[in-house]
Amino acid sequence: MTNHKERTQVAASDITQKPIEPLETQREIKGEQAPWYQRGWSLLKRYPIPAGAIFLLLVSLVFWLARRGDLANWTLLGIIIWGGIPLLWETISRLWHREFSIDVIAAIAIVGSLWLQEYLAGAIIVLMLSGGEALEAFALRRARSSLSALAERAPRTTHVWQDKQLIDVPVETIEPDMTIVIKPGELVPVDGIIVKGASNVSQADITGEPLPVRKQVGMGLLSGSVNLDGILEVRASKPSAESKYAQIVKLVAEAQEHKAPIHRLADRYSIVFTLLTLVLASAAWLTSGNQVYALAVLVVATPCPLILATPIAIMSGINIAARNGIIVKSGAAIEQLGEVNVAVFDKTGTLTLGMPEVSTVLLLPEDQRETPYTEREILAYAASVEQLSTHILASAIVSASQQQQIPLYTSSNFEETFGKGVCATIAGASSPIGEPLTVAVGNRTYMRMLDIPLPTYFMEERERRRALGQICSFVAINGRIQALIVMEDVPRPEIQQLCPALKREGIAQTVLLTGDSEAVAQQVGQLARIDCVVAQCLPEDKVRVVRDLEDKGHKALMVGDGINDAPVLATATVGMAMGTQGLTAAASAADTVLLSNNIMRVDTAVFLGRRVMRIALQGIWIGMGLSGLAMVFAALGYIPPAAGAILQEGIDVLVIFNALRVNAIHVRKGV
Repeated sequence: MTNHKERTQVAASDITQKPIEPLETQREIKGEQAPWYQRGWSLLKRYPIPAGAIFLLLVSLVFWLARRGDLANWTLLGIIIWGGIPLLWETISRLWHREFSIDVIAAIAIVGSLWLQEYLAGAIIVLMLSGGEALEAFALRRARSSLSALAERAPRTTHVWQDKQLIDVPVETIEPDMTIVIKPGELVPVDGIIVKGASNVSQADITGEPLPVRKQVGMGLLSGSVNLDGILEVRASKPSAESKYAQIVKLVAEAQEHKAPIHRLADRYSIVFTLLTLVLASAAWLTSGNQVYALAVLVVATPCPLILATPIAIMSGINIAARNGIIVKSGAAIEQLGEVNVAVFDKTGTLTLGMPEVSTVLLLPEDQRETPYTEREILAYAASVEQLSTHILASAIVSASQQQQIPLYTSSNFEETFGKGVCATIAGASSPIGEPLTVAVGNRTYMRMLDIPLPTYFMEERERRRALGQICSFVAINGRIQALIVMEDVPRPEIQQLCPALKREGIAQTVLLTGDSEAVAQQVGQLARIDCVVAQCLPEDKVRVVRDLEDKGHKALMVGDGINDAPVLATATVGMAMGTQGLTAAASAADTVLLSNNIMRVDTAVFLGRRVMRIALQGIWIGMGLSGLAMVFAALGYIPPAAGAILQEGIDVLVIFNALRVNAIHVRKGV
């Protein structure tokens, strides 16, 4: 039961070539399909100490029934030596490294049983501890089932056209701009844009959203989604190793390498519990003059309830979180989620969608118009030009035209000045005097590069909109500015419910940290009902604010999504990354990752953390309370050591059933 703290980094290039523990997963699948005797042999090999202890206890029982008590005792002694020496060695090693654990009581009880020749009690303690470890390992293996399944189903091959034939190629050979074919029922292997076909797509395993989404030409597709009913041709936008699904598999690798802090929670009580046990055992010995009374106290105090309560509850909680689109990288993270009392948010991409959307197409006043273009026509012309660009603002304009179902034109003579604007001639469209339309869309600098005059009205509107945090693109037709397309980062529709929900879970304060202007920050903060808004923050400023909160005794949950959020995500008590914009630096630095674009999953994560730790603590207090009561009766001589060991097994079962209640936690609808 060593507490592993090391982090194993998984190379992104290995993701598609080396799935998470594939051999182990394959062995488990084969094992479940094997005959009963093979499954039994597999369990014996995996858990040799408890299996050997059970076998030798049965042998000892046979000897006892045959009235050979000497052979029965030798058999019980063999159990103590077989299983007790590893436990003693592990306990001594931890003490040598100044790690005091609750196992000290068990070690003393085993030594005491040898000293007093109470071999049955010692053998039951060995079985109890080794069986607890085996049960813990089994529970952890089952609790990781959602994460393992996610990694195991990663696609290995995909289809491409070659000489008019569809052939299979390894997923890791896919590069950006390659076109792949995805058949119905197949997993999308890489992130990309649909260039042909339409289909319903399930993103449930990626985002946790249960309903399929209709995907058409021009729309993005996330790797890990399931193509349900149509044939899609998709142009890859990223190499397979950098796709969303590969990054999720990388996060799963990190999560599986982080073992739950088996003793972390229990050891908070271990020193006091151990001292009380030793004092009571010593008092029983001194007052009765019988060493067996002291041994009985130590036996019933053997702390399996403390050891078992935490890991089973925590890993079950990690499993539930995974099923709801939340990857928790470690047991410590879910434990800390149960303790945070301040929630800190980034703005862009976290409280807002992080992708600009067209909010207004602003035309000249009627008395200044020379050509009566409508907003719909302006959007059609602009999108027809922008559809050939990969810029984020171009995507916003094209998306707006798709939402309004505006047909687009074919363009020619396309030119793009990266970061400034685009220009092209539109075929099939003409001005009122019959001339073809040359359309330019871009910022102020781009229009000046093209020597296009900027009307005062639009310049004033641009300055006013920029002060509100909006983005403006000028639209020029045949050398004259005709419209201003206004875009903005739209707040997530559910943010008004987020802070009240977190307050109900015990979050005392909410904070917004953003690099935007004060006016924009306050606007979003008021909409989200944030308690404290700090604007114009650099990355180092965000770190300083979170450190100040923690220096005051708070435990901070930080939610962000960008590369600039990575430092503060690593600084906070719990860092939570929104993974919808790409699982990169922010997700690597965070302790938890939300795979859904629903910000209310933050409340789900806190809710799960609270419930998991409440159940784990209940198990600890139930176990300590019952063990304490049994220790009193043992000190008075009413419980002999062997009976105490059996009684402790009953307490273990009760605590285990309590920890398994985590699997029945019901995540609220709409969260």
